Amino acid sequence: MSEQDEDLELQALRRELDDAFATTRPRVGFDDELWLRMQAKRPFSTRVRDAFGGLFQGIREVPAVPMAAVAGVLVVVLGVGIFAYSGIGRGGGSTATMGANAPGNDARGNTNLAAGAFGPVPAPGISATPKGVEQAPPLASQASGEYAGPATFVWSGKFDLAMSTAPVYRYQEPSTNAADQFATALGAALQGRPQGLLGSYSATTYTLKVRGTVESPPLSPAYFILANVSMPEIDAAGAGPQDLAAIFLAQHSLLPQWTYTVSVDSRGNPVKVIFERQFDVPGYAGAHLVDSNGIRYGLEVDLNEHRPVFVQGLLPVSLESATYRIISADRAIRLATAPSTNETGGSVPTVQLKQAELVYVLATAGDHSFYEPAFLFSGTLQVNSVTMTRHVLIPAVDPSQRTP
Repeated sequence: MSEQDEDLELQALRRELDDAFATTRPRVGFDDELWLRMQAKRPFSTRVRDAFGGLFQGIREVPAVPMAAVAGVLVVVLGVGIFAYSGIGRGGGSTATMGANAPGNDARGNTNLAAGAFGPVPAPGISATPKGVEQAPPLASQASGEYAGPATFVWSGKFDLAMSTAPVYRYQEPSTNAADQFATALGAALQGRPQGLLGSYSATTYTLKVRGTVESPPLSPAYFILANVSMPEIDAAGAGPQDLAAIFLAQHSLLPQWTYTVSVDSRGNPVKVIFERQFDVPGYAGAHLVDSNGIRYGLEVDLNEHRPVFVQGLLPVSLESATYRIISADRAIRLATAPSTNETGGSVPTVQLKQAELVYVLATAGDHSFYEPAFLFSGTLQVNSVTMTRHVLIPAVDPSQRTP
């Protein structure tokens, strides 16, 4: 190949990378906002180009679409800020909140559709009875201190909900092209498409894997970054885990653009910083995204002191929304406390449900999947003189608007 041909090929590749990067840039003014918060600190360059290999196998088989490996590296340079957070977190860890009010990448093309415009929506991977919740497969490991056995449920809290409708969000299953564009914007090159993954990619300091929706147990489309030995520490003296995680994500243009709260679990090593996704609901404060254990999730950064070792986050997808009728708070309480068959035949403990909140859960449906509202009830019980927590999830969409 002549030098002229090589130059033409490189120029074409550079245009492709610029186009892909343009679709994944942060919101307008984001760079300036970060820089203003970081004036007193040294700026950091992104260190992207990585090499990685991965596990994380999904349920679906992803069609093997051949594609030439991306030969090139994007270096993303952002002014970086250290953020202060405050808010609700997980038990056992320090907590903080941060609102990202501007719409994120996954909100592009958002369409407000008429009530019930999606037609009957699938039921999420939970049942409208406590027994069904017990049998629902977890999306993540069982939460520490969570009781999963049979129980009798009693409501002793207060739950007023003036709403009669709530939005349902729908997304189309991400393609291999979408995964490739996401990876290219990070400067990662395609290595292959193992079964269950949209793609496996490499860069100089980490490996990247992108996975679509998993049907059982239901799992959202996600990406995974595993650092290799060349991943550098974050140069930010005196910064705490929240700040370190935010700096790393900003350096790689991965800081969430959706609304979130932040929690920190520092009970072990690595320390886990979780950016807990929220959905906007008219007439209600942000409703958290939870798995079938009632555990919040969104984006997690694992830190070994100042060094990021693992990241897992929601893959950006374009969301549509439509308004659906939801059941009343009183009806949700009746469902949460409905008696269920005691298959063991023995006595069961009583759970005092004292708290309730509106949350969102994933409902898979082939080419399109949904984030649907649900009611999360929480309570405690004594098991062998140990106080444990129990959650009950009740689908919120009116049964008349769900598929049988």
